[in-house]
Parts: sequence; structure tokens; C-alpha cells
Amino acid sequence: MQKIGLLFLILFATLKINAQSFNYKLRLTDNVAVSFPLRPTKGSGGSYGCKDSTGVVFAVSVSDIAKAINFDKSTFDSVVVEKEFANDFLDGFKPSMPSYKFKPVSISTLTGRVTYQIEGRDEESKSNIYYIAIFINGKAYNFICILPDGKSVRDKNLFFKGITIGK
Repeated sequence: MQKIGLLFLILFATLKINAQSFNYKLRLTDNVAVSFPLRPTKGSGGSYGCKDSTGVVFAVSVSDIAKAINFDKSTFDSVVVEKEFANDFLDGFKPSMPSYKFKPVSISTLTGRVTYQIEGRDEESKSNIYYIAIFINGKAYNFICILPDGKSVRDKNLFFKGITIGK
């Protein structure tokens, strides 16, 4: 019985040590935030990111896409739901990740906001990219996780579940 208790204690300690917590909350705007496993560093513009000790990359950025394409908010809201616009959005993203092969964009909603989910694969680096874009008031809130082969999707899922919209 003591051996079983010791085994559970070791197993629990191992899981506790390996479990990554997402304690670094970053507020992108008054209404949008996300939690990171490590303190993210600021990149250019409105981008932030970090790479954990296992090589998993977490990144976010905010872009005023309606302004960039010279659309007013109502025009933008009417086209962002169209598959053709989603495909153009993906085509605009692809040059920044040229070694990845992407699946078609999936359009859905999250808390009433139009959301794109994009997945891609880079065979050379043996990694997958997971990308969620949430559109709010003409802005694109971009959340990216790059997961090397052999790494658990748990951390990717925790990162995406750490997205909060609203106050």
C-alpha cells in the first residue's frame, strides 16, 4: 500500500512540475486579453510573444484591418463573414510563413464576433501553426501558437482558452 501511495505521490509531483500555468495576463485593449505561460516580450506594433522551454511559440497581435483596407466598420462587418474575404485574409498571411502549407480557413463566431481559425504545417521544421483571428470593431486580434512535433496540444488549448473578450 505504501508503494502505491509513493507511486501516486511521484506521479502527482511529476505532473505538477510538467504542468504549465498561464499566469501572465496581457490586456490588448480594454475588452480583449489573453494569458501567456511566460511574460511575453513586445515586438513591433501591437505584437507580443514568447517561446517556452519546450519550443512552443505563443504570439498575439492587433491590427486595424478595416482602416488598412480603407473600409468603414459597416462595410468591413459585411465582408468579413464571406469566404472570399477569409481566403484573401489567408493569402495575405501566407507570405509571412512561406514554409507552411495551410488548410482552408474555417469561419465561426466567438461571443458573437466573427472568428477565423487557420491551421498549417511546416514539414521542414516539423511543426504546426494554429491561428485564431477575432474581428471586433474593424480590428483583427490575432492569436498564434506554433507547436513542434511531439509537443502536447494541451498548452495550445490553454493559450486559446485564455482569450477573454469583455470586461
